[in-house]
Amino acid sequence: MRRVRVIGGGSWGSALAAALHDAGNDVAVLVRDEATVRLLAEGRCRQLADIPPVGPIAASTDPAILDEADLVLLVVPVGATAATIETAHRRTGTEAPLVLCAKGMAMTADGARLMPELAHAMAPGRPSVLLSGPSFADEVMRGLPAAVVAAGTDSAAVEMVQQSFRASQLRVYASDDPLGVAIGGTMKNVIAIAAGCAIGLGLGDNARAAIITRGLAEMARFAAAEGADAETIYGLSGAGDLALSCAGPHSRNMAYGLALGRGETPDARLAEGRNTVAALAARGRETGVELPITNGVDRVVNGGAPLGDVVASLLARPAGSE
Repeated sequence: MRRVRVIGGGSWGSALAAALHDAGNDVAVLVRDEATVRLLAEGRCRQLADIPPVGPIAASTDPAILDEADLVLLVVPVGATAATIETAHRRTGTEAPLVLCAKGMAMTADGARLMPELAHAMAPGRPSVLLSGPSFADEVMRGLPAAVVAAGTDSAAVEMVQQSFRASQLRVYASDDPLGVAIGGTMKNVIAIAAGCAIGLGLGDNARAAIITRGLAEMARFAAAEGADAETIYGLSGAGDLALSCAGPHSRNMAYGLALGRGETPDARLAEGRNTVAALAARGRETGVELPITNGVDRVVNGGAPLGDVVASLLARPAGSE
């Protein structure tokens, strides 16, 4: 039985805690308020109120619960990940792997960083693992099967993450390419916004399929330019996560794009991709890699460009070889 600590009691943190509890681990969740402590003790999650209660999950607002952890999952928004790494690194033994569960790029004083880069900078020498892949929190909380990927350069840490979920319905595959997995999980959010825009504009499912396919090519180009394995993009964290995120409004990024396409004002809290696209576009320019879909979404979301004009410019691009 491993002492697994989860930082973050939102929908994904609660779902992962439930899966880890089902797998027989000693699980406790670090949360911000006593109301969440009480809800988790009842097997419930505020953000997933329609789901029947699961088994009780221990939680606390006291960071001391991290002190004896064997494994720490950081399940907080991208913007809070840096501070959470600092807390976990300070409170736990340096041999306990940190598992980063956010998808996106964190803004730091040294620029935008993908999650493995952030962990390396803030907790040098400490094993870290990226957990990513196609997984809606509500389905995981219900105990429905899903497959994700644990990626890291420390094979023992990756195996520990796999073993911790082994008796649950969450199937965890291993990867030694955390950078590629991070790029897949980050860029799929942006491509899903583009797919939502296409559906919202009434361009049809053919257009969505084209965006998904060309989006994968864009993700693979960027991964290769960053020194990751482009083949990683065709796995769970790239193709798998993109397929799920582009399936419909159940995805927050897809819902954000749908609202844009319909001429509505989307809820700014809906999409991780909204907060990531500018950094991705800038990094693409720095590395000289062509990211037409990413750049188009950036022009709409951050540059105020009319969506119709951006679509027209994308359609006007010459069609090269696949």
